[in-house]
Amino acid sequence: MPLVDFGILAALPEEFLVNQNIFTNLREVIENADSWYRTSIRAKGGRRYEIVASFMTEMGPLEAQDLTAKMIARWDPAYIILVGIAGSFNKDVRLGDVVVSQQVFYFDPGKAEDNRIRYRPQGYPCSMTLIRQHEALTFDPVAFKAWQEAAKRSAAEKLRTLKRERKSQGIAKKKKVLADHIALKGHCPKVHFGTVSSGSLVVASKVKQQELLALHGKILATEMEGAGVLHATFRQAEIPTPAIVVKGISDAADKDKAAADELVYWRELAAENSARLALAMIERGRIRPLGTDQFELDLYRGDISVARDRIQGAVSKGMSLLAFPRLVKLLGPLTGLHINVVASGAECPLRVIEMLVEFEDRNGRQRREAFKESSEIEISEPVMSSQVGMYLLLDGTPDRIEFRAKGQKSTKRAVWS
Repeated sequence: MPLVDFGILAALPEEFLVNQNIFTNLREVIENADSWYRTSIRAKGGRRYEIVASFMTEMGPLEAQDLTAKMIARWDPAYIILVGIAGSFNKDVRLGDVVVSQQVFYFDPGKAEDNRIRYRPQGYPCSMTLIRQHEALTFDPVAFKAWQEAAKRSAAEKLRTLKRERKSQGIAKKKKVLADHIALKGHCPKVHFGTVSSGSLVVASKVKQQELLALHGKILATEMEGAGVLHATFRQAEIPTPAIVVKGISDAADKDKAAADELVYWRELAAENSARLALAMIERGRIRPLGTDQFELDLYRGDISVARDRIQGAVSKGMSLLAFPRLVKLLGPLTGLHINVVASGAECPLRVIEMLVEFEDRNGRQRREAFKESSEIEISEPVMSSQVGMYLLLDGTPDRIEFRAKGQKSTKRAVWS
């Protein structure tokens, strides 16, 4: 069962910096050497989605495959979206436009012959749910216009910055400069759906484009990470994780690519437009959320015989056994849980001799963890069951027990008396 709703991946730190500006309030989760960032997205209809994001340190399918496999193993997102930049293979797919992949065409596999590489490509289908939701976004006049207006504002700001820089450098209004100004001033991105080619080569040649188009005539754009992401989603588990590539166009994948890359504003705008499109799709709230880290407290008291069965410590006169078999009622998976118990009798606090929690882990195994001489417990691993039970052995008879449960996103308090 997935832990979070969406995993957002970016190829490079520069693209991830854009994601930090678009997916606001990303908070770093420090876990060993891996870098994960979490945030919540409030969507229409009051729905809330949990997002985990990360980035690769190098371009290419192997880096993408490795990071995607780690994301699935740790967070198992319900959907994965790869955002960032790509090169266009089609004259109608222009700078700043966004390509949404219906299929990822992996061109790397091949046979090296004397004077050529004979490609033996593979294809990966993308998530139909994510394709359809991005298509529906383009039919939503309010949401789609808002996306385009955000892109126009960003382009206008980049144009103002460009004018200031060129004025300070004393650059004359040459033909290329004017063309850049006109393109930014009139920027109104479109969204294209189709095939994205992916492999370990940076394509900067019309000859290479034609070679790949001869293998698949409907390629709209090319990039380097989509094949790795899709490969990992198909190979990591028996049921593939639904995934898609959403990338903005930063160059024409031809001999002028290096010059286009030097115009940083097109790379920034392409990355922004792709991330904004993914966010706009999520914010429409059409996908059912998991309810990650949402829970309630239930003070239903179970039979004392159940507590006696769970608690292994010796029970003597004056002690109390209590069972709360559904103390924490999960509304979705929990990525972690901390519970504090404060018990008191008629005149003084009571010591917790033993406390046991019962839950189901992400592998479907029933788990029991006991804590002696402690009033706090910490479950650091994912909890997937519908409830977490608690069983207590107290040194005395309680008049009042206060429970405080803290998850990753909220804290709940309840008092039994």
